[in-house]
Amino acid sequence: MTLLTLLAAALAGALLTAPAAGAAELRGEEDVLVAADEVVDDDLYAAGGNVVVDGTVRGDLLVAGGTVTINGTVEGDLMAAAQTVVIEGTVGDDARVAAQVLLLGEEARVADDLVTAGYSLQARPGAEIGGDVLLGAYQALLSGTVDGDVTAGAAALALAGTVGGDVQADVGSADEVGAAWAPTTEVVVPRVDPGLTLTDAARLGGDLSYRSGTEASIAPGAEIAGEVSYEQVAVDEARPAEPTGPLALLLDGLRLFVTLFVVGLLVLWLLPRTAAGASGVLRTRPWLSLGWGALTIAGTVVAVIAVLVLAVLLGIGLGLLTLGGLAAAVVVTGLVLDLVLVVGLVLAVSLLAPVVVGYTAGGLLLRDPAPPRFGKRVLVLALGLLIYVLLRAVPFLGPVVALLVALFGLGALVVWLWDAARRSRAHRRGRGTGRPPGEPSPTAGSTTARPPWQAGGSAPGPGADAPR
Repeated sequence: MTLLTLLAAALAGALLTAPAAGAAELRGEEDVLVAADEVVDDDLYAAGGNVVVDGTVRGDLLVAGGTVTINGTVEGDLMAAAQTVVIEGTVGDDARVAAQVLLLGEEARVADDLVTAGYSLQARPGAEIGGDVLLGAYQALLSGTVDGDVTAGAAALALAGTVGGDVQADVGSADEVGAAWAPTTEVVVPRVDPGLTLTDAARLGGDLSYRSGTEASIAPGAEIAGEVSYEQVAVDEARPAEPTGPLALLLDGLRLFVTLFVVGLLVLWLLPRTAAGASGVLRTRPWLSLGWGALTIAGTVVAVIAVLVLAVLLGIGLGLLTLGGLAAAVVVTGLVLDLVLVVGLVLAVSLLAPVVVGYTAGGLLLRDPAPPRFGKRVLVLALGLLIYVLLRAVPFLGPVVALLVALFGLGALVVWLWDAARRSRAHRRGRGTGRPPGEPSPTAGSTTARPPWQAGGSAPGPGADAPR
């Protein structure tokens, strides 16, 4: 989540700071190269599988890619999101990096702060950081020089260099088992033992304050100018273990049933016509419901992608035209619209669709698809949801049932809402002509249009079972 958050912040920052750049240069291709004799006179926005900076960027560098290598000079800030980031050159201001692996080589120079999140951070001997270090990672090995403070959260942290200020860390325990997984990258990832380790080469100019399950391993040759403060993190052994096996399955099913039942009660109480109408559509036109359910999900995904791409393109275009406020408004509006679409689809698929299918199935089992009393409708809903929860608990069958219920239920809702909108428009047109709704016009013959589920005469219209 930290990596995703920083990546999103990097992309948003690239868009929202573009207006201030004015003449910023954009490069996007499989391989992006700033040659050794090349000078970029302004900010550089780059994206590619392999990004290499051997020359000079006089402004900021905002980059996303598979591998990012800085051998030259970035005079401004570095903001990078990649699998591997290698800094062998100079960053003239702050460096903010989200990467699986970040390596600062022996010639690396970061003039101000370093903020990073990922799997592994390594600063080799000779690397220099002029400000503070703020890191969140599985492991970190700091063998270079940090002029400011170090604030770290890691399972494994080793200090083997010089820190001019204080060190404050939350680290794992030394008796923990090391990570079984390590990313495959083009650089060698060192192994750092879990917990906090200070080698003989460690030099701290300030205080050392850390929290861990075990005390740090501090070598005799390590020098700490300030005080050492250790807070032991106690493991609550009295906390009951999470249930497993059949009990866990039972609890999960109970949670799901209660959640859906509460949502279903609210729907029957607040939206009775919607429940009855969608149930009628599902009974009379199940295959149409299935098709529209699939189309709705696919259409929402396409719409989300289209809105995001359009917002990004408009934001970049307006940014290059120095319309900063308008660019930010467009980007934010696109993100909010995407959020609304995604949240609406998730709620409809996970909550409303099972309620519609459960209410329909319960009515068919009790042979009363449109119960007139509210108490009977609640019983119908509970029976249908109970069957759905039991089927969801069956291995291998459960995911298939969940998918089918989502498609059928969502499609029935969409079809009913569409038909309800058409009937509403017809009603307004009827009022405009002075004829009662449904009365044929003088030229329309004697046939009166009826809702699809009334054509067969077997299913009630939406809301027919709702008390008036």
